[in-house]
Amino acid sequence: MSLFTILFLIGGCATLPKNFDRPKSYAYPDTNDTCLARALHDQLDAHPGQSGFLLLTSGVDAFVARALLAQSAERSIDAQYYLYHDDLTGRLFTDQLLKAADRGVRVRLLIDDIVLEDSDFGAAVMESHP
Repeated sequence: MSLFTILFLIGGCATLPKNFDRPKSYAYPDTNDTCLARALHDQLDAHPGQSGFLLLTSGVDAFVARALLAQSAERSIDAQYYLYHDDLTGRLFTDQLLKAADRGVRVRLLIDDIVLEDSDFGAAVMESHP
């Protein structure tokens, strides 16, 4: 068995620490007073208890939509990404999230940070932002 295989198997058995501080955080229950909710009031009333979506067919459209939503966010941004790279798009979106946080918007970002392995500093900066 090669040294690489042994190290790979040992690494696969590693566990995360069981006791670490995890502050409780929940989605805001009432966002009816935001501009976005007011703009969508009729649609929300027509479909109570349901969620909606808009298919975006290009990456550019998807990025612009995310950037505009981040710029117009008033209370919170909850985003979840599997692929979040330290590239131009990732940096531009991160900039929008940090600007939103600077405006007092609560930003919760859940990402698979395995793709950020070469940019631990960037992840640390996002984590430490107030």
